[in-house]
Amino acid sequence: MKITVYYDYMEEKLAPIWYVVGFRKGEFDWSKNTLYIPVDAPFQRQGAEDFHSDTLGLSVTVGDLTLNHEKPGKFGIHLPSLRQRAATANVDYWDVEQLIIQVCDIEELLQMNVFSERIA
Repeated sequence: MKITVYYDYMEEKLAPIWYVVGFRKGEFDWSKNTLYIPVDAPFQRQGAEDFHSDTLGLSVTVGDLTLNHEKPGKFGIHLPSLRQRAATANVDYWDVEQLIIQVCDIEELLQMNVFSERIA
């Protein structure tokens, strides 16, 4: 699993916009109920223009996100709702290679600005 954070300019400042969890087709364990991802995991920093829109991905909404106080420093993604969203869109979730989360949704979940580092 590889985490990439995509940045773009907002109000003339470089700001994080997407937190993308990438993986190879078929290697992701979709049988789990919740996937936990470290907030402070080492991630690759990319510009929004480098986003690979030709790679099959699923959007993760704020409603799909969860916290578990027994797993500090991590947020969870509720996988059954993603499987259902894929099925509704007639997509085989086993073909998905990335989960796309808006950074503002993670920040809302954690109620803090974990990606507050801005690049000038």
